Amino acid sequence: MIKNYIIVLFLVLILNSCGKSKEEIELEKAKIELEKTKLELADKTKKEENLEIQRIHEQKSNVGKQKRITELNFQLQRLPEALKKVEQNLQNIQSFKFGRSSSTKQKQITEATNQINEINRYGEKLKNEIAQLQYLKTFDFQKTPENLMKYIFDSAKNGDFSNFRYLGDPYGENDNDVNQFCYVELLTNEKKEEFRREIENGRIMGKPKIENDRAEIEFAFGQSSNKLEKMIMVNRNGFWYLESI
Repeated sequence: MIKNYIIVLFLVLILNSCGKSKEEIELEKAKIELEKTKLELADKTKKEENLEIQRIHEQKSNVGKQKRITELNFQLQRLPEALKKVEQNLQNIQSFKFGRSSSTKQKQITEATNQINEINRYGEKLKNEIAQLQYLKTFDFQKTPENLMKYIFDSAKNGDFSNFRYLGDPYGENDNDVNQFCYVELLTNEKKEEFRREIENGRIMGKPKIENDRAEIEFAFGQSSNKLEKMIMVNRNGFWYLESI
């Protein structure tokens, strides 16, 4: 932009320099240099402002990331105690010999064993989730609130929720409902399938209401698309994220 502006001014100077005195020509040159300096200063100021905005964004994003990781680590730390209780219950079931049929005992053993397996699987999922959250990812569909919402519906149809963990507010200022939404990968297969059925037929109702860095989208969901809810989104550094449901 600066280069083109200088070229234009230079051409004007050449076209108008015929018959002008040396003093007038020098004055024109000085004006060109002044305009060049102003443009360069404005460009430098804009770059510095953008760098500061980016620095603040990355700083807040890191705080949000650590907040999420801390929350998941807290859940992970509680699992050994829960596992110990279920294992103790299994031992009690196996050692108890009177007052119930063998079929009842076997059913209780199976249920306790399934609980143990589920706790262990959940622990592995938590570890994977914590590892994934070490990175921040953005996607093209986050450029508009509508495309973000459509991506959610399409993901449910495909049964792929692997990127949902990146859709919550990177500053960690979203509500708990959004956290549950983003951590759908932690659910059991049965619960995940229930979630998929509820969302796969979702559709946007009307146009989103956008004001500054917030957007509100009303959407229908449920197997018959007969339930209504509002999704609140927030824009962070040019990308839209889920803030509250």
